[in-house]
Amino acid sequence: MEEVKILIIEDDASFASLLQNQLSMLGYSPYDLVHIDNLAEAQEIKLEFDPDVILLDLNIRDSSGIETYEKINSVFKEAPIVVLSGMDDRNLALRIVAKGAQDYLLKNEINGGALDKTIKYGMLRKTFQVKLSESERKYKDLFYNSPQPMLQLVDSTKEISYCNQAAIKLFDADNASDLIGVNLMRFLPSDRSLTPNELMVDSTNELQVLHSLKGNVRMVQVTLNPLQEEKDAAICLIVDKTEEQAFEQKKYDIIAQAEEGEKKKIARELHDGIGQQLVLLNLLLQNIEAKEGEQASLDNIRQLLQSSIQELRELAYNLLPPALDKGFVNALERFSHRINSLGSVVLNLNLSTALTEDSFINVDSFNLYRIVQEVLNNALKHSKATRIDIYVEVQNEHFVIRIIDNGVGFDAEAVSEGLGLPNIKYRMKMTGIRGELSSEPGKGVEVVLKVAR
Repeated sequence: MEEVKILIIEDDASFASLLQNQLSMLGYSPYDLVHIDNLAEAQEIKLEFDPDVILLDLNIRDSSGIETYEKINSVFKEAPIVVLSGMDDRNLALRIVAKGAQDYLLKNEINGGALDKTIKYGMLRKTFQVKLSESERKYKDLFYNSPQPMLQLVDSTKEISYCNQAAIKLFDADNASDLIGVNLMRFLPSDRSLTPNELMVDSTNELQVLHSLKGNVRMVQVTLNPLQEEKDAAICLIVDKTEEQAFEQKKYDIIAQAEEGEKKKIARELHDGIGQQLVLLNLLLQNIEAKEGEQASLDNIRQLLQSSIQELRELAYNLLPPALDKGFVNALERFSHRINSLGSVVLNLNLSTALTEDSFINVDSFNLYRIVQEVLNNALKHSKATRIDIYVEVQNEHFVIRIIDNGVGFDAEAVSEGLGLPNIKYRMKMTGIRGELSSEPGKGVEVVLKVAR
């Protein structure tokens, strides 16, 4: 393996040692691996060690967050920086990547292969940046020979003006002439109108669906950056995430199956175990005659027991809704009936007359129901609403589900997590369901879900 000097900036000595061991096993020379844990040492080591790549923990002994990246980047201006991030710092890591870092790695997911690949691609991407700025000739050479699909676009129209060999392969084109002059949005169909600037760098790294010339579908990340020296031109980098997404989907399916299996087990235990015991206890209480002065206490016990039985049944039903076995529409109707029977909230279900159970035959109705169920449970628990309206409609190639409550609402811009949002977002990501949430204090909440037919 070629000599690669790697600087590890990490204040956790044991984790740094683990990185050094993994890198040594990958073939990197131990003599080219240097570990420090503070900014002061970085200034000193610059005089004798010029790293090819830096593995950077954002929170070290004398610095934290974005400030750490900015100071290290100012000391080692030429070296690519890979951010080492914990799950809690993932969004911060993405922001720093947008500012110029080459990549980030989640500490709890680091393995030899990911580490080696990230270092190599980080160095490669940094090399591209340096070379592209040296001269037009070198820029074109790197552009056309990049292993990553790259396009040059007319920024205002998104028409393709140049493409490299990797892009030709990704789009299933025979040659560059099949792509030049074609609008990029032809390959990234969407059911909403896009403004010319919507393909700018996306800090959320949202995946998009790309349709090739031969109809093949791939999941990609698209990054668009304007060229500084050329008016109305931009470079588009496309990263094929199809295999990675397929792996994530498979992992999600396994986790979801295990999760639902546990829910079924718990639901049955609640219903057949504690539930039956509570029912038996209720029957025994009916046969007890209260002594003088104890009737009120006995009535309270009976009322509390009835409430416990009802709550237990609700919990078991939410864990394992039997109505879903008969279809999505049936499950929604049964859910609506159960909510209305409680009397505290009026739930109006409005189904398009064009809908039948067969309408959802190509839809992941199980996860769709779980998403709707989570939204409704949020409304029931937190909104203080007296009315909830559900509209299920057919619009072109999509089912559209609108859930509107008249509750207290909240500042949608200020809420990033909580209210079951992580679980909802993850199910939506894995199933391709799209959604929007809108709310204002005092004006209730509206959730719109779009599901491909």
